[in-house]
Amino acid sequence: MRTIGIITNPTSGSGRGARRGAEAKATLAAGGHHLIDLSRGSWAASYEAAVAHRPSLDALVVVGGDGMAHLGIQVCAETALPLGIVAAGSGDDIASSLGLPRHDIPAAVARIEAGLRGDTVRVDLGRVTGGAVEEPASPRYFGAVLSAGLDAAVASYARAITFPRGPLKYKVATMREVPRFRPYGVRLTADGRERTMRCTLVAVANGPVFGGGLVVSPDSRMTDGRLELVTADGMSRRDILGLFPKLKDGGHTADPRVRIEQVESVTIVPEASEGAPLPPAFADGELVGATPLTVTVAPGALTVLGGRAQ
Repeated sequence: MRTIGIITNPTSGSGRGARRGAEAKATLAAGGHHLIDLSRGSWAASYEAAVAHRPSLDALVVVGGDGMAHLGIQVCAETALPLGIVAAGSGDDIASSLGLPRHDIPAAVARIEAGLRGDTVRVDLGRVTGGAVEEPASPRYFGAVLSAGLDAAVASYARAITFPRGPLKYKVATMREVPRFRPYGVRLTADGRERTMRCTLVAVANGPVFGGGLVVSPDSRMTDGRLELVTADGMSRRDILGLFPKLKDGGHTADPRVRIEQVESVTIVPEASEGAPLPPAFADGELVGATPLTVTVAPGALTVLGGRAQ
């Protein structure tokens, strides 16, 4: 018998979160495991409960979307505690990048069971430090993508709305944020190389997708020991409206104003002389904090139950 901590989000999805959480707990319990429910009604309280119980757990399981996976990552990063993900959210970019089932609780639990028998994958994480990183998890880790430009402004608005769901809500958020846009000023130091620029997008990718399946960095892999810095030069609102739809299949990478470079470390600093202030950064759809921030790769920092190296 294994002792498994489980965190669900019963308030999400107009009751769907509670139903999915209950199904996941029943399915895991049917496997003979001892479950400890660590759901506490808030991100911070659930995180603190999971950290307090961490020494007694054989695994942690989270049920929900990228926000719940992001929470689980904070608890398990750079420890021996493996993470199981029952993906049941509107985006599920982390689960998608790990080849995990989505919206199929029996299949997701079967992967977790296989992981408990040894079928696991070690994946990299992004590790974020800075004076304004949101507590209680500092440093902050992420699995998919950190956004710090217009992509962060879009993520912030998308996080605040409940309808529509999935990629469509990012389209709605984009249409809301683009009319407000002015190019941002930023100073980037990537693996010791510094440059300043007026930018539209600034993202650091550990996995290929964000925003419910938007392919921001097609060649990113969670097992290569590297991150990708994705930037786009300052653009007009008209050009942005032409660029953003190309994120659906990674077609934006053909635009000469878009640059993707492999890095191990990048520092993002607002540069007022170049343009507008940067919005607060988001990662895996969750607020991380205001810049300046430094992002470094944490190779092999997370063990995922039943995951696949993509």
